[in-house]
Amino acid sequence: MLRALYTFLIIAVLAVVAVWLADNPGDLVLHWRGYEVRTSFVIGIGLLVAVAFLVLFVYRLGVGFVRSPASVSTFLETRRRRRGFLALSRGMVAVAAGDAAEAKRYSGQARRLLDETPLTLLLAAQAAQLDGREEAATGYFEAMLGSPETAFLGLRGLFVQARRAGDRTRALEIARRAFEMRPKTAWAAQAVFEIETSEEDWGAALKTLDRSLSAKLLTRNEARRRRTVLLTGQAIVAAEAAHMQVGDARKAANEKALAEVLQAVSLDHSFVPAVALAARLCGETGRVRKGAKLIEDAWAQAPHPELADAYLGLVEGESGYDRFKRMKLLAGRNRDHPESRVALARAAIGARDWLAARGALEPFIGENAAERPTQRICELMAEIEEGEHGNRGSAREWLGRALHAPEDPAWTGEGWRSAVWSPINPVTGEFDALEWRVPGLRLLPVERAAMPAPTPAEEVAVPAVQEASPREPVIQVTRPQLEEDEAIAFPPPLPDDPGPEGLDELDAEPDDAQGGRRW
Repeated sequence: MLRALYTFLIIAVLAVVAVWLADNPGDLVLHWRGYEVRTSFVIGIGLLVAVAFLVLFVYRLGVGFVRSPASVSTFLETRRRRRGFLALSRGMVAVAAGDAAEAKRYSGQARRLLDETPLTLLLAAQAAQLDGREEAATGYFEAMLGSPETAFLGLRGLFVQARRAGDRTRALEIARRAFEMRPKTAWAAQAVFEIETSEEDWGAALKTLDRSLSAKLLTRNEARRRRTVLLTGQAIVAAEAAHMQVGDARKAANEKALAEVLQAVSLDHSFVPAVALAARLCGETGRVRKGAKLIEDAWAQAPHPELADAYLGLVEGESGYDRFKRMKLLAGRNRDHPESRVALARAAIGARDWLAARGALEPFIGENAAERPTQRICELMAEIEEGEHGNRGSAREWLGRALHAPEDPAWTGEGWRSAVWSPINPVTGEFDALEWRVPGLRLLPVERAAMPAPTPAEEVAVPAVQEASPREPVIQVTRPQLEEDEAIAFPPPLPDDPGPEGLDELDAEPDDAQGGRRW
């Protein structure tokens, strides 16, 4: 609408000018070298405009002729770049689709048409990875380091290459370079932290944690939890080193380890590994009351066997009766918890108070028991039967029940189960991955009529499940391959004979004057 209005206005103005010129005629006279040229004013103006357009046309024609080689070159360059980006796009699609041959072909075209731009180098590296040419891929990523624009991308690619090759030293070096270059990049910070923790370099991991927190890559709660675990791991190493020393050197090393683990306890008063270690070190350094206070506070929130072990060992050379007396006070802080009853029974066995030990376990073995007794409780009952009455038959019966009883909680992670906590999963190297829980198995929900008998050829080995305890070596078990959401539990058959009578002796050593047994 506006365009039509503008056109109308222009025509109207031209018409007004034409009418004015018609009403006001005049002559245009030109004198040049004795000649006189006379014409009307309108024709003269028209000739001048025509000459001006002619001059402009000649000028543009000359400029276009002069610039024609550059124009042709620009056209060809534009066309080449268009083809290069098309090859680049098709190469990326081929990489995403997993077509190594197409990715390699389009990568070569893109490099030829676009030179070594960041995207062409990336496509070439990915195509080489897809084709299994790891050395070539590493070369492309190293070529990216020469340019500031692609250096970080090259470090990322080299880190992935080193991680695939299993070269932790190289991967850590590259991740640190990337973290120094861009401190606010999450993958670089996480990579450095994971490798440092997997190598148990707790001091370096603490520094990385501080930098990550400063860069706001972690929340305060996440950083607090990580710091607690790192300080506990560092204190464990210091405590182990202290046990290798003697005299004043050992005392000083214990003090150092205690200071580190107390920092962890101050961050989380209920973190069992830190509290238990702090209590043990308090006992070794003569701070028995402080160690007892730490355990009592943690026990009130969440009882745990490690806390009970540390509490029983606080006072060196203590009699079984005194231990039982102290354990009564600890169990009273969380009286109804199963761990309180188990700890009380253990202390009573050490004091040879069989009646108290049996009474502590009564809720788990009586007629009104809500659940089956676990392996630990069965073993304790076997100890009570033999210690109180010398009844080896009942003791063997309880030990037989322990073989098929529900498992007790343990520090459990992927492929790992242990009674001893570790800051990392020893199998996978994952940080803070162990949980205190019962290793669960689920029955396979299938119809037996539709399930054929497996053949040996159908059984495939799976990664070993490792179990560790403080006194036993690692056990590896190989089972048939199962689906991701399947797990089969086949309990072993009940023994027809509990065994020769000479093999049912319980190996227990008295740990005090009253003949208590050490568990």
